Amino acid sequence: MEAERCAVTDFGDPHAIAAQFAVGSLVKRARRVGFAAVLVIATVFIAMKARLTWYAVMDCSTDQMGALGEIVVSIDRYAFWLSVFVGIAGWMYIDSRGIPAAFTPEYRTQLRRFVLLCSAATGALLASVISDGVLTSLRLVGTPWSRDVLIPLVSMGIEVVCAGGLVVSIRGMTQRTASTGRAAGMR
Repeated sequence: MEAERCAVTDFGDPHAIAAQFAVGSLVKRARRVGFAAVLVIATVFIAMKARLTWYAVMDCSTDQMGALGEIVVSIDRYAFWLSVFVGIAGWMYIDSRGIPAAFTPEYRTQLRRFVLLCSAATGALLASVISDGVLTSLRLVGTPWSRDVLIPLVSMGIEVVCAGGLVVSIRGMTQRTASTGRAAGMR
């Protein structure tokens, strides 16, 4: 019995051990969120390209979009490419961080920077998805209902689901960071 107690004591404080596991789990989650951000942005890009290809095949003109359409196309383009660059920067940033032995104030700061980068990329992606929705509605106004209209609608649905999933992932990351900080005794 005494030998068992000594063996358990040799492992160290159970709370410290649990905190180390929590930090390791947080590091893995942050890296998955960074990769997911880039993957989501790539998926949105594919959905956009599929819709644009469909427009070309169906010979949908851009005449009805007018000046508003040109402005929205510019917003869409710049917002999307901003999301690409900031999303990649966030992923590279968190992937380049080492795995800390404990949840330190320095690591918390790194996670805040990462979440800020991901939030900026997500905000830009949301602006792009909203712009895509406006452009899709401008192109489809007056188009008679048929199953051909499903392609742009489904691709818009994919974009919305991807952007929403990224928002949920970042929110979960923020909550996990806060709970790990509380478990580590940080406020």
